[in-house]
Amino acid sequence: RRGDTQADRKETVRLRLENGGSPCAGRVEIHYKGQWGTVHDYKWDLPDAAVVCRELDCGTAVSAPGGAHFGRGSGPIVTWKVECSGTERALKECQSEEWGHYSLSHDNDAGVVCSDHRAPRLLPQNSQCFGRLEVQFGDTWKTMCGLEWDLKTANVACAQLRCGVAVSVSSSMHSGGSAVLTATEVFKCMGNETQLGTCPRSSTTHQDCTGHNNVTLICSGNNGPRLVGGENRCSGRVEVLHGEQWGTLCGDYFGLQDANVVCEHLFCGTVKSIPRDARFGRGARPVWKENYECNGNERRLWNCPVSHGESFNCLHGSMANVICSDENWALRLVNGESRCDGRVEVYSHGSWGGVHDTVWDQNDANVVCRQLGCGYALEIYNSSKYGESDGDSWVHVAQCHGHESQLQDCRISNTLNSSDIEGSSVGVLCSEHFQLRLSDGGSPCA
Repeated sequence: RRGDTQADRKETVRLRLENGGSPCAGRVEIHYKGQWGTVHDYKWDLPDAAVVCRELDCGTAVSAPGGAHFGRGSGPIVTWKVECSGTERALKECQSEEWGHYSLSHDNDAGVVCSDHRAPRLLPQNSQCFGRLEVQFGDTWKTMCGLEWDLKTANVACAQLRCGVAVSVSSSMHSGGSAVLTATEVFKCMGNETQLGTCPRSSTTHQDCTGHNNVTLICSGNNGPRLVGGENRCSGRVEVLHGEQWGTLCGDYFGLQDANVVCEHLFCGTVKSIPRDARFGRGARPVWKENYECNGNERRLWNCPVSHGESFNCLHGSMANVICSDENWALRLVNGESRCDGRVEVYSHGSWGGVHDTVWDQNDANVVCRQLGCGYALEIYNSSKYGESDGDSWVHVAQCHGHESQLQDCRISNTLNSSDIEGSSVGVLCSEHFQLRLSDGGSPCA
């Protein structure tokens, strides 16, 4: 039957979806008579969900899960036994039990997934804010084309994942055992959005958007850091994310070792200076009551010990500032027959240098091939195949687990000159080398 409080529903009624990862999926909540409440899932089905999606301008209904699929809500149950035809413009127009504040169990809260639902995740799912990106379109997970993504869009994905800001975005090959669906939708974010679903979108026309060009993200992490107010992302006032709020670190307790870890965390090289003035602005956010006690060897700020002083009176005039060297890494394979075959060289500290073969193994080689968009490693060679690196360049010794998206994510040690250690430079033959050779048409069979 139609509830007998239809007149009461003429008041402003607000609707939202909570805990679903985007504004277009989640637990159905109604703001009614001054309080947010939920909807009981008795008789809840797809036509009811269709009305919710229409009312929220979220496209069409994909599913109508009950049983508190998106978690148990709080407050009262506003209504139950909802029966929409599916054509109504708003949920308050549907037949239901009388609207009010029922004291029913939230174990049966109703949910909705709409077609415009867009939510990211990083794989493997136990990774800490880095990995291969997938986006949920409605109820289907798809990989994103790495050739169509930029840092602004990556920032939105990291923010939606509560993983801070984007440190890097790159293209990598999917190495899982199952097939993947590649999305044809392209996000064109400005960078200030909080959800991918609110970014402008278009369709991709790139011919190379296949399972070999998936987006790999490295986010700064769920407790930051980021540098604000500088000339680039590698200089500025040090801010750290706690929950959903950014705050400044106090400069009174911020030293060289802490600054080195911040630069390392953001892949910004090493510390150039730690300004003690307010040249990067004073900031309007809170100053966190914590003191990072890094030893300088950590690779992420969250690995440093932290103390919290009870008598903390740091003012905005004493903020932590950092200017990093901004030495971005580059990777290449040289002296081979294609870009996916050759001696491994890394650009760092102003010059190119080889990677040493002392502890080099299949895991390390797979990371190199993945970072270059060259598939996986088929063969590992020493300098007898591709020759040694020239000059007094940096020599890198890498130790990877194999799941890293970039070589700089691995444990890296450096020595100034190749004569400092025994051994030779490594080379790699990646799986995509053969696809590249075939595409050149260099034989009667291709």
